[in-house]
Amino acid sequence: MKTLALALLVLPFGAAVASSGPAPIDYARQVKPLLAERCFSCHGALKQEGGLRLDTGWLIRKGGASGKAAVAGRSAESPLIRRIADPDPVTRMPPEGEPLKPNQVALLRAWIDQGARSPLSEKAEEDPRRHWSFRRPKAPQTPRFPVGSRAAKWIRNPIDAFVAAAHVKHGVEPSVEAHKEVLLRRVYIDLIGLPPTRAELLAFLADRSPDAYEKVVDRLLASPRYGERWARHWMDVWRYSDWYGRRAQDDVRNSYGQMWRWRDWIVRSLNQDKGYDRMVVEMLAADEVAPEDLEALPATGYLVRNWYSLNYNQWMRDNVEHTGKAFLGLTLNCAHCHDHKYDPLSQKEYFQFRAFFEPLELRHERVPGEPDPGLFPKYVYGGSTPVLKTGMVRVFDEKLDAQTFMYERGDERNRMEGVPPVAPGVPALLGGATLQIRPVHLPVAAHYPGLKPFIREEELARREKAVAAARGALDVAAVGDRKLAEGRLAAAEGDLAALKARIAADEVRFGRATGDAEALARKAARAERTAALRVAEARLLTVEADLATATAKGDTAAGQKAQQQVTAARAAVEAANKALQTTDAKYTPLSPIYPRQSTGRRTALARWIASPENPLTGRVAVNHIWRYHFGKPLVETVFDFGRNGKRPTHPELLDFLASVFSASSERMGEGKDVGKGEPVSPSDVRFSHSQRQTGMGWSMKKLHRLIVTSSTYRMASGPVRADDVRLSRDRENQYLWRYNSRRVEAEVVRDGMLWASGSLDLTLGGPELDNRQETTPRRSLYYSVFAEDGGHMRLLATFDAPDPCDSYRRTESILPQQALALTNSRLALDQGRLLARKLWATLPGELGGDTVRFRVYTDMLFEQLLTRRPSTPEMQACLDFLQRQVRLFRDQEPPKGASAGVPPSADPVVRAAESLAQALFSHNDFLTLR
Repeated sequence: MKTLALALLVLPFGAAVASSGPAPIDYARQVKPLLAERCFSCHGALKQEGGLRLDTGWLIRKGGASGKAAVAGRSAESPLIRRIADPDPVTRMPPEGEPLKPNQVALLRAWIDQGARSPLSEKAEEDPRRHWSFRRPKAPQTPRFPVGSRAAKWIRNPIDAFVAAAHVKHGVEPSVEAHKEVLLRRVYIDLIGLPPTRAELLAFLADRSPDAYEKVVDRLLASPRYGERWARHWMDVWRYSDWYGRRAQDDVRNSYGQMWRWRDWIVRSLNQDKGYDRMVVEMLAADEVAPEDLEALPATGYLVRNWYSLNYNQWMRDNVEHTGKAFLGLTLNCAHCHDHKYDPLSQKEYFQFRAFFEPLELRHERVPGEPDPGLFPKYVYGGSTPVLKTGMVRVFDEKLDAQTFMYERGDERNRMEGVPPVAPGVPALLGGATLQIRPVHLPVAAHYPGLKPFIREEELARREKAVAAARGALDVAAVGDRKLAEGRLAAAEGDLAALKARIAADEVRFGRATGDAEALARKAARAERTAALRVAEARLLTVEADLATATAKGDTAAGQKAQQQVTAARAAVEAANKALQTTDAKYTPLSPIYPRQSTGRRTALARWIASPENPLTGRVAVNHIWRYHFGKPLVETVFDFGRNGKRPTHPELLDFLASVFSASSERMGEGKDVGKGEPVSPSDVRFSHSQRQTGMGWSMKKLHRLIVTSSTYRMASGPVRADDVRLSRDRENQYLWRYNSRRVEAEVVRDGMLWASGSLDLTLGGPELDNRQETTPRRSLYYSVFAEDGGHMRLLATFDAPDPCDSYRRTESILPQQALALTNSRLALDQGRLLARKLWATLPGELGGDTVRFRVYTDMLFEQLLTRRPSTPEMQACLDFLQRQVRLFRDQEPPKGASAGVPPSADPVVRAAESLAQALFSHNDFLTLR
């Protein structure tokens, strides 16, 4: 009897019970998921309110500080049911969100009434601190296979070893290697965002050397186009946006003007193969780690982009949320209003993270060759600012003693009473105790930019030019005009003398020269007041001349206006004379003067994030890079590596890549083969340090090269038979037995058309372009992007351009408008015509009739656009199409009048060739990465 009772206790809930009773409740399928969704955050491994855990059946029956939560067989006496069904919202559970639905309450009642049973083998949730992503990755031993085995022959580098281990474990075989043409197109689009030209295709096919492919990879990684391609990827992750908020009013509420300098910094850094760790540090703290480097300072555009003029707290919230998501794969924002429901992150730790950014403010930086952008206008025009047209915007620590106060329910107006301000800190589970913050003493030219040589040189040159012009005007002035010309020369000379005096005073004042600082300051102040007097006197002479002219002409209205100006000018001269009598030492600096010190908070944060000791940073970066190469990441939830995210499909591979990526000079040791030549079963797979792999030192180019030279990357993506066993075992290709084909991004569609026709302008960098100018032949990267109506070029928007507010993963759609855009857009029409004429002009003159010429042209067109030759059916279809088009165009009148773009050819044969080029822009192989 005891044995029978025990068996009944552990029966799975799908098992049969008395047929006359209610349907049995399946705990694992029905009850536990509901509790996990609504209750575990407060009563699980992460937190146990009232000492109660609800993450296993036996813990529910055991109860907490108040006793059992569920009384088996008696739901009416169970506190769990009373609390979830309580009509009082103050005491009802769960305390947040909608109350449980009646059918959910009924489900739990029935489960308790049926005995509140659960499997004895059920395990409680693991300690949240032991979650895989919160532990530092250690490079696992690389799988080895018997020499001569199929897997061993397939492996080219360590990536393949880990993937092969998954193949063996799950019983799938890797696909064959992609054809050379397919692989060439794949790696070109992948690394530089442009397809290979026909000449590049033919050169690759003719290269029979064993390292022909590797040479292509190295050339692409060295191309300036690489930085442009991968900049767009990282701009998605880092939420790049030009200014927006009220574009129609030409002011700024979100992001800021001149953000293109941050975009160019990303391109430049990638082309230089700047370490990912250094890029993170510069984006968060370039003003502290490189305060005088005009090449590095635009990196803080990452923080500027989050700026919001109407609410400083929103700027802080966005900095916390997206720094957590982009670099750490943590949804820190979920702890804004309360402790995180899934990860061991407290609300206090959220505000401690915010404190790193609390001292922030924006400032305008002057750059060589451009006018002074002036002071950052703090929150004017109802919370917005004019669009910055020159110079650079960047961040700095203005409020050195800034305090961060905690508030409730996400509303900064509800400050927690009696809770002191929090100090900057990172989450304890990630080693927050080791963080050290040291104030940064800034170089004097960062504190006072007016000391920079280029500013002085440009200001001196401008005044010297004014003096020369005034002197020249005096030399040619008529006798009656000499007094006015002399006044203007005196004003220009006074302005130059005042500048020189200010520079001399600055040298001593800021410690770059010795001397009597007080005396030099008084001299500079007097020179500046003298110059102001000379300018006022010149102005008076000018308006007196205007008055005399108006009087001589008898122009009463002009005379009255001139008289008013003379009166004002005389008052200005009198005021300038009076000011000259003062003896203070105040003179105008050549630039704004900022705090001499920065808090060092963001430097500490950035170096902690970019440390190889951080368990998340390397994994998150590698996961993004992998995703862009394969279309699917190793961790599906790219911005959430926490307990609410997905587990990696290849955890050992992820940890291997993250470890090697962040390591500076490690080498993996020697290993040995598994087995002695016999077939390997999944249980035989072992890990060992089998590959000598040097640490990459955060080099993205090294990581790209490792990925794209692997056999995993080189597999074919073509269709498989419906009865292929791999489809039944892994239909979603989770274990990478073939390459994932996918549609190329919007930018690749547009740039590819321009590139194929030879029209693409390869100029690097510069201010953002108006995205309404779709046919301007610059790369799509350089057009304005913002989160507002009209924030994308129409063609890019049609093909799923990134959301500037959140594009950790782009959406991908298939819409009829896409086909229409490639058929009718001005860009497609123009580039098809240009491409066709370019290829047609290269046809050998000795070819026969139109049919032969069409055949050769079609071959060339396919090679240029699709990186392959046409199949026999495709060739015949194209020839039939071209011949029909020729007959059609011969029966039509030649096009007349001006065209908005490139007009069609008047020759029916060439015009038919143009139509085929335009049609191939819609070919699946032009739009798909295979």
